[in-house]
Amino acid sequence: MLMNNEEEFAQWVASLESGDCGYTYIRFYGDAPSWVRDEAVNRFGKGTVFLPPRQNRPPAGAVA
Repeated sequence: MLMNNEEEFAQWVASLESGDCGYTYIRFYGDAPSWVRDEAVNRFGKGTVFLPPRQNRPPAGAVA
């Protein structure tokens, strides 16, 4: 199964919230590759605020 860019980006996002004045608050998993940060700025603009990661992404197939 091929994963598109949207799905691949979304798997690294731990939380995403829209704030006041056009800011977007985003938290990635701790093991996210560096390209996801660039992709977030491309998608949400200069009002992107990166919150510190809290954990690594759960392994594929793990039950939450």
